[in-house]
Amino acid sequence: MKKIPLPAIYCLILFTMSATTIQARSREPYKPKHELTVRWGLHDDEVFDSWDWDWGWHDESPLERYNKGRYYYDDKVYTQAVSLSYTREIKRWLAMSINASYSGISQNERSIENDHIVNTYRKHRFAVFPSVRFTYFNRPMIRLYSEAGFGFGLKREKWASSPKYYTNETHMSGQLTFFGVSVGKKLFASWEVGYGSMGYLTICGGYRF
Repeated sequence: MKKIPLPAIYCLILFTMSATTIQARSREPYKPKHELTVRWGLHDDEVFDSWDWDWGWHDESPLERYNKGRYYYDDKVYTQAVSLSYTREIKRWLAMSINASYSGISQNERSIENDHIVNTYRKHRFAVFPSVRFTYFNRPMIRLYSEAGFGFGLKREKWASSPKYYTNETHMSGQLTFFGVSVGKKLFASWEVGYGSMGYLTICGGYRF
């Protein structure tokens, strides 16, 4: 009878131990996780508000029209949408989130005569809302998901030349994520395509624990 070489015995023991460990882990229940996520998304304000400087042109007197003709307006400057989210997984395929987002716009009014800034318009949008995430592919390194959330938002508009003149409006807000992909375990990066206060094309970074 031939003796089994000692290295072969070691390999057999290691293989058996590894197989047992993998089988035991596969039987372990999935442990829901927490996530903290920061997002930056492209935001199209015209989807929500088509306000423009000359909205009341047809209601102005000839003198007001003349004075308005002495000025011109720079392009609108967008901050885009910045968001912060906390997510708690309930099951492997289901999670709940609470989200807060901000987006801003500014636009300068200039004199045609000397190009000096005579006024500045600013708009700020804030939104807070819960959302539900459905994960249809969940692996340690990659996840594919969709998400939907609805809540309330606040819009604040202000003109620099009139410190006491501003408007505050509340509105319905939220985000619908058609498709998202997350790559990474504890530290992860995500890309999302959606519609709403977080933007229509969003990049994300976060920590999962």
